[in-house]
Amino acid sequence: NNLLDYKIPTAMDTPELNVRFIQLDDPTGPYGNKSLGEPPAIPVAPAIRNAILNATGVHMNMTPMTAQRLIAKFKEKGLI
Repeated sequence: NNLLDYKIPTAMDTPELNVRFIQLDDPTGPYGNKSLGEPPAIPVAPAIRNAILNATGVHMNMTPMTAQRLIAKFKEKGLI
């Protein structure tokens, strides 16, 4: 119910990841490199979005997913 009791996921809580390396040059990165470490560590927003979708059928495609935005989407969908 509050952020004081919220438990931050640890390495034991994350699913097993399978990685495949693809050799591509990215013109926006240094020496053509891309990021590697961050994507597996930021699953929270997609997980919340999918939980909302599974519970209500409402697609949230904007962050932050505030109460006001949820209410507006629920009204659009006819849930309230």
